[in-house]
Amino acid sequence: MITAEVIKDLQSADLSYVSGSLQAVATKVLPPEQLEKGCLVFITKQDQLETVLKAGASIVVAHKSVSLPEDSNATFFQTGNLQMAMATVLPLFDGKMNRYNQAEKIHPTACIHETAHLGQNVYVGPFAVIGEHVRIGDYATIGAHTVIEGHATIGDHTLLHPQVFVGANCDIGSHCEIHPHTTIGADGFAFAPTKEGTHKKIPQIGKVVIGNWVEIGANCTVDRAALTETRIGNGSKFDNFCHVAHNVIIGENNVFAAGFKIAGSSRVGSNCMVGGDTVVSDHVTIGDKIMIGGRSGVSNDVLKPGAYAGYPLEPLRDNMKTLATISNGNLPRLRKEVARIMKHLGLKEE
Repeated sequence: MITAEVIKDLQSADLSYVSGSLQAVATKVLPPEQLEKGCLVFITKQDQLETVLKAGASIVVAHKSVSLPEDSNATFFQTGNLQMAMATVLPLFDGKMNRYNQAEKIHPTACIHETAHLGQNVYVGPFAVIGEHVRIGDYATIGAHTVIEGHATIGDHTLLHPQVFVGANCDIGSHCEIHPHTTIGADGFAFAPTKEGTHKKIPQIGKVVIGNWVEIGANCTVDRAALTETRIGNGSKFDNFCHVAHNVIIGENNVFAAGFKIAGSSRVGSNCMVGGDTVVSDHVTIGDKIMIGGRSGVSNDVLKPGAYAGYPLEPLRDNMKTLATISNGNLPRLRKEVARIMKHLGLKEE
């Protein structure tokens, strides 16, 4: 239950108080089409306003293009960027931490090595395992059945959801969030073929280093380096089912959609956006400020900022033309026309 006064006190540049009682209360947030009385709602269009007021919205956050009424029982805020307004307001309603019994900071079934160091107000859930010389920062949360192997470090305010695995010597920064069933520090995939046709494993003795404010979705894997570090920079975000192979270096403030996979020793710059199911080959460099469409394949360096898509990868506009050519039966027709022209000219296929 949040009051309008609490929202006003956020003092966000993306959100401004307009009118109405600051004592107005919202019990939850719902979309306009499912609104219930006493809720907070975000709207972007003028025609949504009448609907949400009839439904009894308590607090309305409207895009600045919406004309607000002068007399209404609702409390109004305006924003020029609805997504940023949601990012500002919704944490007030996020009950995620209520899933953990914060009254009992260290569950009695947790297994914590005597040499591990836990900061202030650390929560450790049932059956979690924390190895020797692990260091966990202040206000960190370690979910149930999570395993942190020896000499790993977890930063302040970082949340490891249940059943996360953090391998030995790996480092995770502060304010990170790692979702369930994700593995940080699995062995990199490296084998030496023998004369007999078998494969001898090359030990992976490096580690994973993750910066601050990084979020990694569920069922992801980040492999440790062969000798040095697999690194993920500050502020990068991964959706579910992503794989980062050994020796990969990823810069800051990147966003990777579900199913992204990058092979060993490749590099990604900063401020990139990559669509789902995109695959990057090994030893490839992707520069800064690059957007790559979903289901693309990157097998060569991409250094010039811009938007790309497809396999082979090409500039986005070219890829859209390629797709238009392939779709709607155009490609078979073009093949027939080329064959007819070659026959007319008396040419033979080589």
